[in-house]
Amino acid sequence: MKIITLFLIALCSIPVCSQELSDSLLMAAQKTRSAPDLVDLISKAEELSSFNPVMGEQLSKALYSNTKSNGQTGLASESLIWLGNSLINQSKYDSAIAVLTVAQADIEDMRSKEAVAKLYYTKSVAHYYIGEYTNSISLLLLDLEMDAVLKNDLFHSRVLRLIGEVYRAADNLDPALNYLQKALVQAEVAGDSIGLAAAMNRLGVVYYQKGEHEIAEKLLLGSLEKSRSNGFENVVSMNMNDLGELYFATKEFEKSIDLYEIVLQRNSDVDTRINTLNNIARLDAELKKYTESIKMAKEALALAEKVNILTYKVDATKIIADSYQKLNDFVNATSFYNQYINHREQLFEVEKNRQVLELETQYQTQQKELQIANLTEKEAAERERKIYYLVGLIISAAFLAVFILLFNQIRKNNKHIKNQNLKLEELNTTKDKFFSIIAHDLRSPMVALQGIGQKLDYYVRKGKREKLLEIGDKVDGSMDKLNHLLNNLLSWATSQSGGIPHYPKVIDSKEMIGEAIALYQSLAEVKGVCFKLDLEDLPIFVDLNTASTVLRNLISNAVKFTKEGSEIAITTQSRMGYTIIQVQDQGHGIDGETLEHLFQLKKGSELGTMGEKGFGLGLKLCKEFVEINKGTIEVKSTLGKGTVFEVKFPQNEAVAHPLYVA
Repeated sequence: MKIITLFLIALCSIPVCSQELSDSLLMAAQKTRSAPDLVDLISKAEELSSFNPVMGEQLSKALYSNTKSNGQTGLASESLIWLGNSLINQSKYDSAIAVLTVAQADIEDMRSKEAVAKLYYTKSVAHYYIGEYTNSISLLLLDLEMDAVLKNDLFHSRVLRLIGEVYRAADNLDPALNYLQKALVQAEVAGDSIGLAAAMNRLGVVYYQKGEHEIAEKLLLGSLEKSRSNGFENVVSMNMNDLGELYFATKEFEKSIDLYEIVLQRNSDVDTRINTLNNIARLDAELKKYTESIKMAKEALALAEKVNILTYKVDATKIIADSYQKLNDFVNATSFYNQYINHREQLFEVEKNRQVLELETQYQTQQKELQIANLTEKEAAERERKIYYLVGLIISAAFLAVFILLFNQIRKNNKHIKNQNLKLEELNTTKDKFFSIIAHDLRSPMVALQGIGQKLDYYVRKGKREKLLEIGDKVDGSMDKLNHLLNNLLSWATSQSGGIPHYPKVIDSKEMIGEAIALYQSLAEVKGVCFKLDLEDLPIFVDLNTASTVLRNLISNAVKFTKEGSEIAITTQSRMGYTIIQVQDQGHGIDGETLEHLFQLKKGSELGTMGEKGFGLGLKLCKEFVEINKGTIEVKSTLGKGTVFEVKFPQNEAVAHPLYVA
């Protein structure tokens, strides 16, 4: 479902400025020196930023130039808030972030904490629209700590709603549900009708994503009724579009197309229109109306090109390529599929670079802070030693007391320095673990893509377009898995500032194993290795990220060491409150001496049966992560026959923490 566009909508409509009024406002913004008059003009810029963003941009720029030149730094920063908001409402998100970052540098000079809260809120919206969810949540959580938000029921409800929406967009549905329910209650307290309609809409979307379609339909219909009765046209269009997607998912195609057509007939914003056109195209393709599907998707693509939103370009080109393929028009199918791949690569590259840079910056900042802290402590200790020594020379009678005081102080300082060094070492160790995990888990999907270029070259020369499309589908699948894995790994790493995070919950072991196998399926096929599965529907109470890392590592090793043409057996069974997972390969086995030190850190690792390389850190991390999740890992191996790894995880919290559960 599309990104929601409700976060900056005011409570009442504002008449559009005439040209005469616009000129008058701009002239006043350029010449006024009175602080009260400038404050009134800034309030006008705030209103225009949502309802007439072009005029809001012009007025905010004039106000910023005037107040900055007169040394009114606080008012200049507030002008930038509404310049940023105007840019957001024109889909200029990167420019908005740049402007708001300048405003944030002068945050101490702003007139009130409310202005600071609005700055955080507005900047979080810009980060949200370009998919920088971590940055958006960080700013919104700062807002939730401010009295200017907590004592303003209307503002409070909107902050809660946006937090819920950011979590929803990031597929973190449980916290999304929690914050949106709080937003619904807070909107009722504030008497915010549009807030109620918006919160109900987002809750409906969350339940749709959770697969609870009946609840989703009730919420979306309730939001539609409330928005209609209050004249909230944008919310009406959004609810119709979301209901259309819901009915598409439940195969109620007539209801779906009726709603989509109504949305197109309404004066909807460009985001809603593009999303609706793509939805209609997807529905036409489902009904095998491929010509109509291509027409709608091309119209969506033209609009997406105009506003330059990559996610919509990806959707439209994929629909067009698939529809041409169904019509056996392989020339056009190949052309649009290439466009789709290009857009996907751009989207993937932007997100990958952003998250890697964010992770590196976070690590480097923490390292520098600890180094500065160590240096400061050492300098302070040196100054104190000199001072106490001088006092001891001058006041000989008090020499003993001063000496004792100096000794104690030095001991405390040295202890503190030692603690700081330990923290720095822990950060380095954690950094090494994260990058090793990322490198280990990304290697196999990338290996699976090797040789694609040679195949493409062969099929192009032979004119085998069907084979080209088949390879394209495989590349698409591999990139989807790789993109999903990279997003999970980087989001996991950047979500914490110290050691390995641990958030256990009950998950389906069978589903987790299936996801891990899918990641290495292509590599296994290259070696002619097949998976033999005997999996039961058993729960495990673990942290998803650390447990998934363990399974990926074991399955990767099994593929690495299993002989070509052999099989890997993976089984699960329940035993005394624990789920037992066994991964058995048919490799060359492990000798007794190596087996004894298998879970210790090594500087290198053995090559696989096809020369695959490793990083020497995997099994040590596996053991550590299994023990973090209150489980055990054992290994049995016979030379010439293969190796069996057995992992035991608790099935619920009572087994994992028996002393803390009533």
